Amino acid sequence: MQSLIEKYRTVLVILMICAIVLIAYILKNASAAPVKEATFTAAPAKKEKELEEVESVEKVYVDVKGEVVHPGLYEVRHGDRLKFVIDRAGGFTAEADKKVINLAVKVSDEMMIYVPKIGEIETTRLAPSMPGADSGKDGININTATQQEFETLPGIGPAKASTFIQYREENGPFKAIEEIKNISGVGEKTFEKLKEYIYVQ
Repeated sequence: MQSLIEKYRTVLVILMICAIVLIAYILKNASAAPVKEATFTAAPAKKEKELEEVESVEKVYVDVKGEVVHPGLYEVRHGDRLKFVIDRAGGFTAEADKKVINLAVKVSDEMMIYVPKIGEIETTRLAPSMPGADSGKDGININTATQQEFETLPGIGPAKASTFIQYREENGPFKAIEEIKNISGVGEKTFEKLKEYIYVQ
């Protein structure tokens, strides 16, 4: 009889230990769940807010004119390539002189992009004031001028024209026409020859 009591006592102790372990496991999971959920939901909200702030800073407006399918004002990101802007405007028309457009140029706020017709660039060579006609200014806008337009300037050949474009792509839009003196090979004398034919916008 005594051995039977001892046998049940052992079983009872084992059951009690199992019950305590099970209760402890349930309480541990219940207390950990809210912390895990709070961490999961807070992070995406912060990341989304940061992305919205970055996007709002980068938006700029550019005016696309000339031989594109849909000329007009477009909202893009600062630093987008000109190709992206042309694509937004529906691409070139059949009459567009695509060879004079540098699609790798980065755009900036308030930039005016003009796509000429085929053959129109020859008229520009004879009359340097043509590119600035829409803005009411004489000369060419050195922030949007093409290789060929730079070559219309007095004393500027193909090699020198490419240095203007390279400087613009590496340093961003010109802030003033005097900035061209920072380009290697453009001194005070060259600037004096060019200043009446150029402007920035």
